[in-house]
Amino acid sequence: MPRGTGDVVGVAVIAAILTLAGVLAISVIGKVRNRLSFDAFAEAVAELRAASARWSRPVAAASIAAEAGVLTLVLWPGSAIVGLAAAVLLFGVFTIVLARAVRRGAPVGCHCFGPSDTPVAWRHVARSALLTGVAAGALLAGRTLPAISLTILEPSQFLVALTIAAFIVTTLVRLDDLTWLLRGVPHTR
Repeated sequence: MPRGTGDVVGVAVIAAILTLAGVLAISVIGKVRNRLSFDAFAEAVAELRAASARWSRPVAAASIAAEAGVLTLVLWPGSAIVGLAAAVLLFGVFTIVLARAVRRGAPVGCHCFGPSDTPVAWRHVARSALLTGVAAGALLAGRTLPAISLTILEPSQFLVALTIAAFIVTTLVRLDDLTWLLRGVPHTR
């Protein structure tokens, strides 16, 4: 590998891990910050047809637990590869559920980051698909590194990765707001 290539790959992989961790952390917090948030998410699980109304609360709890588990795995030293593989599966499932809901015209919010009345749209599917791709790319690129941990980078490289991740996380989490600003597409929170 030419000099510097490993540095670029390392920064890209760590930026991807930080992006996934940031999105997952905000998602978990948004869904469990209070009882109303969890109840709204459980109701959305049923309306998105991810589970029947009877099973929506256990499936919502399992979804949140899976997000927290993947978050832990991608950040825990020595388990990043497993965490990235789990992230591919998790975000892949989210992509499929949201795509089916959009095709049906379901008038329900995804509640991805907490309560939302904005109906699911193709931009939400694209966001989940992008996160699936980020996880898959980091998984493939990470296999070329001797080890994956947040400590593999020099401080200046880590700052670059963190800055990239912060920008991407903010963009993805505030997607509906950005859509409204750029296109005037109405939404409610």
